[in-house]
Amino acid sequence: MFTGINNRDEAVQWLYDRIDYERIRPAPTLNPFRLERIERLLKRIGSPQERIPAIHIAGTKGKGSTAAMVDSILQASGIRTGLFTSPHIEQFEERMRVSGRMPHPDQLTRLVSKLAEMLHESELESSDRIPTFFEITTLLAWMLFDEEGVEIAVLETGLGGRLDCTNVCRPLVTVITSIGLDHTHILGDTLSLIAAEKAGILKAGVPVVQGQLPEVADIVVTARARELGCRQFICGREFAWHVDHNDNQLNSRRRSQEILVLTPTRNYDALTIPLLGQHQAHNASLAVMTAELLRDAGYRQIDDDAVSQGLRTTHWPLRFEVFDQNPTIVLDAAHNPDSMKAVASVLTGSEWSDRRRVLVFAASADKDAQSMIQIISPHFEDVVFTRFLGNPRSRQPEELFSIAQSLQKNRSSEPRCQVAQNPADALHDARELAGHSGLVVVTGSIFLASEVRSLLR
Repeated sequence: MFTGINNRDEAVQWLYDRIDYERIRPAPTLNPFRLERIERLLKRIGSPQERIPAIHIAGTKGKGSTAAMVDSILQASGIRTGLFTSPHIEQFEERMRVSGRMPHPDQLTRLVSKLAEMLHESELESSDRIPTFFEITTLLAWMLFDEEGVEIAVLETGLGGRLDCTNVCRPLVTVITSIGLDHTHILGDTLSLIAAEKAGILKAGVPVVQGQLPEVADIVVTARARELGCRQFICGREFAWHVDHNDNQLNSRRRSQEILVLTPTRNYDALTIPLLGQHQAHNASLAVMTAELLRDAGYRQIDDDAVSQGLRTTHWPLRFEVFDQNPTIVLDAAHNPDSMKAVASVLTGSEWSDRRRVLVFAASADKDAQSMIQIISPHFEDVVFTRFLGNPRSRQPEELFSIAQSLQKNRSSEPRCQVAQNPADALHDARELAGHSGLVVVTGSIFLASEVRSLLR
């Protein structure tokens, strides 16, 4: 019998009681991802995904940053937006925002209570399995967007694309930011297989904005686009970007970068983005191209000033997020080899040289920790391996230490490595090692970065 939900804490606890594949990955032999049930449940709440158009974004890396930039551009244009992303950093409500605002605790409580009652009735009528945490979260986001009169929803896929819960939307534009090897036990162990899953978000006749993909992945996405009659706008072909390196060198304490984006119809000069790295310049170009396609589709309020303002005011934490302390601390949510290469690339900048650099690293059990350590550790004098506490998928720090030791056998110069049993101890040790003027970089998992962010704040 359903007894009701009375406050925000009870609402969040009810959500967390659902099966959560962000915390416990399904076994390789079990694929629990299907769209039929989410479609049935959405009908029960009035099918808001049929009435609210969307921008649908998939990718191995960069999809969250791109979603945040698109959302910010649309807000600057005066469009009422709904942004759906995952996972959250500090509190559940971060996953769903309306024009930048999270739901109020009372609103969340009411919506979750309504959803819980509806699901209780549905489960009594059906022998189907209990909906997962992500399915419930997706339903809740659509309920919020519907109630708040959202004009365009910006949706980040949770996993893959073809069978992701978000793939029931009606997109105006689809975006594939990047394709690399990640979640291989679910999406497939080759770039072609993963590309097929990501390309599953393409819809007939809907334009697709595409990042710079490996050739084998591009072949798969292009074939699917042609099959569905989707116009492709590919970074490096239909549009391009360039970083203003001279501007970057003027400010040794820079926390932003200036870029130029060229599209089929416009040159956007001196666009400022508060996110560092060439990978973020790439993501910004995807957001600009998406905005231009929306303008061409009739959203004339998305003018050049809105694009500029939207990019400049984008807020997206844990993407090379800098805390100006002594030592300087950087938090990054990189969690696969491709995103680790992006972090390493930023560290080659002049601002980060001539410092004692210390890495704090943790990783989930289903990630390629060896490749990540191999990529990032040579950029540091010391490494502190640790684990995050709020998610059971964390690898033991001793295991990470052993991986690093095995890699060091093949190199003449390697960082000194040690172990800490929790993020607080790891941060303390790293600060001591880096010294007053040094640099501490915390990366390897969004769960580690978010826990350290809470300690810093």
